[in-house]
Amino acid sequence: MKLYKILILISLFILSAYSLSAQTPAKHKILTVDIDGPITPAQEELLQDALNMAQDNEYINLLIRLDTPGGLAESMRNMVKLMLSAEVPITVWVAPPGARAASAGVFLVAAADLAVMSSQTTIGSASPVDIAGGEPDETMSKKIVNELLSLIRAVAQEKGRNVEWYELAILESANLEAEEALQMRVVDLIANSQEDLLTQMGKRGLLIHGEEIFFEPADLEIVAFEPGLKYKIMSWLLHPQIAYLLFLAGMAGLFFEFSNPGAIFPGVVGTFCLILGLYSLAILPTSVTGILLLILGFIFIIIEINVPTFGLLTVAALVSFFFGSLFLFDPSYPYFQLPIMTILPVTIILTLLLLLLAYLIGKSQLAPKTSESGIKADKVKVLHWEGDEGQVKVRGEIWRARSSEPVHIKPGQEVNIDRIDGTTIHIKT
Repeated sequence: MKLYKILILISLFILSAYSLSAQTPAKHKILTVDIDGPITPAQEELLQDALNMAQDNEYINLLIRLDTPGGLAESMRNMVKLMLSAEVPITVWVAPPGARAASAGVFLVAAADLAVMSSQTTIGSASPVDIAGGEPDETMSKKIVNELLSLIRAVAQEKGRNVEWYELAILESANLEAEEALQMRVVDLIANSQEDLLTQMGKRGLLIHGEEIFFEPADLEIVAFEPGLKYKIMSWLLHPQIAYLLFLAGMAGLFFEFSNPGAIFPGVVGTFCLILGLYSLAILPTSVTGILLLILGFIFIIIEINVPTFGLLTVAALVSFFFGSLFLFDPSYPYFQLPIMTILPVTIILTLLLLLLAYLIGKSQLAPKTSESGIKADKVKVLHWEGDEGQVKVRGEIWRARSSEPVHIKPGQEVNIDRIDGTTIHIKT
C-alpha cells in the first residue's frame, strides 16, 4: 500500500514539473519572412509590414530568408533604406541550398546586420546592366555605376564587410559561392538549417539597444510572418504573365464594346482589366515596342472586319501579337520574360476569339431584318450619314438606312422611320 502511494506521489510530481516547464514562456521572439523571386514593390511592401510587426511586438530579430535573381533598382533602394533605419536587427539568410542573391539581392545581403548563406548558394552579378536595365550610354553608365558603388561601399563599410569584393560585384559582375563568400568576409556565417543558424546567432550574440543578448534555440519563439492582403494582391498583379493577360483582356473587352455599342458589360470589365494591366506594366520593366505591337494587332483586326483583306491583316495581327508579347518586357531582365509556351497559345486563341466575336457581331447586325423583326419605335438615332445613306441604331442594333433624297443629318440626331425593306431602314425626310 505504501509503495502504491509513493508511485502516485512520484507521478504527480513528474506531471506538475512537466506542466510548469511547458508553461514557461520563451525568453525571446524572432520573426521570419521569405523574400522569394524578383524584387518589386510587392517585396518592398512585404519587408515594410514585417519590420513594423517586429518593431511593434518587441522581436529581437527579423530573419529574412532570401532567394532572388535581382529586380527593380528603385525597390531595392527603398528596401535598403528600410533595413538601415530599422530598430530591430536584421539577418539575411540566402537559403535554401541552390538559392541565390543576385543583382539587387547583393545589396540586401550587404545591408543586413548579420549576413548568412547556406551551402551551395551563390551571391553576385550586381552590374548596372542587371540592376538598372538596358545598356545605357557611356555618360549615363558612369553615373549609374558611381551611384551604385557609393551605395554598396557605404553599406559594406558600415557592416564591416569586404568592400573591395562588393565593388567587383558591380564593376565586373563577380560571383561567389557560400564558402568563398565566408572566407572573403562577404558574409558572416554559413548555416545549413534554421536550427544551425539560431545556434550560431545565439553564441555570436545580438546587439539590441546597446545591449548584447546571447541565447539558446530553446529560449526562442519563432514566428513566421503572414503576408497581408495588399502584398498578395500586389504580388499577383506584378507577375509578368498576369500583367500581360490583364492588358490583353482589357483591350479585348474594349474591342467588343466598340464593335457592339451598348453591350456595357464587356466595356466595364475591359476597362477595369486594362487599368490594372497598365498599372502593372508601368511598374514592371516594360518595352514600349511590345505595347505598341500589341495595340497594332488589335488595329489590324478592326481593319480586317471593316475592310476584308482575305486574311492578310489577320496574319499581320497574329504576327504583331506574337512579337509584341515577345518584346513586351525589357530583355535586360530575363526573370521577367514571358515563356514561349505562354505566348503561342495566347496569341492564337486571342486572334481566333477576336475574329469569332467580330463574325458573330457582324452576322447579328447584317442579318436580314423585316418589319416583323419586332421594331416598334417610330424614331431611330443616326450614327453616321452621308448623302442619302448611312447607319442608324435601334434597340442596340446597327442598321443600314437610306433616304429618298440626299439630306444633311448630324450623328446623334433622331429621325422618323418610313418603312423597313429587308436589311434597310428607310427614313422620312
